[in-house]
Amino acid sequence: MNDPSVMWIPRHFTFDIIKQTAEVMELPETLLNTVLLNLGCSVVQVMACAVTGYGFARFDFFGKKFLFGIVIMMIIVPPQIISLPLYGNFVHLKLINSKLAMYLPALAGNGIRSGLMIFIFRQFFKRLPKEIEDSAYIDGCSRFRAFVSVMLPNAGSAVLTVFLFSVVFYWNDYYISSTFFTDNQTIALMIKNLGSRLSVKLFNNSAVQVSPREQIVWLEAGCLISVTPMLVMYIFLQRYFIEGIERSGIVG
Repeated sequence: MNDPSVMWIPRHFTFDIIKQTAEVMELPETLLNTVLLNLGCSVVQVMACAVTGYGFARFDFFGKKFLFGIVIMMIIVPPQIISLPLYGNFVHLKLINSKLAMYLPALAGNGIRSGLMIFIFRQFFKRLPKEIEDSAYIDGCSRFRAFVSVMLPNAGSAVLTVFLFSVVFYWNDYYISSTFFTDNQTIALMIKNLGSRLSVKLFNNSAVQVSPREQIVWLEAGCLISVTPMLVMYIFLQRYFIEGIERSGIVG
């Protein structure tokens, strides 16, 4: 960053910057909290959105178009609109700084970008032939068992797509997390406040003065730590992710 003659290969290769940044970020504890929150909310959100999307795709009921319009509004309207009343409810329920503040909206189909997840499942289930369900009903399956045993296994690519979307959205979220958590419990919140934490925990105790221009190296190390798990996940799952997008019917 400070030597314009260096393009890609550093003259003095070292992991010291990454190690220092990881210590300031309290990486083991922060990573564990993020994974528990991220994977848990993602799994719960996939379950809720799959059931909701299946209902919109296969059943006719009173108010269906109106309710689906609300789902579309969930995609369009930013989360800042409901964050204040939601915060008030969670204060009343004493759920601030509790993981339930993230789990409960995901369980109710109102997690981060749940409208998009419901829409993907609806489009996918609409494209599946109804004869699959009819054959299950003839064999004696109830509607719920037909969904769990027949329809859901056929929606594996959609489930994986929604799960990947959900993981990325929860991993990168800092606005909603900062609303419900007053401390740095996730990677995104730690990155958001990394500059101030570096100033307090690293640079103040350093015998070497570090200019603001040089501090960007530590900030970029934090960004690298943050994006690495998502990059690794995408490398191994990109084929299934692209297949799920194509089969959900939202391309183009």
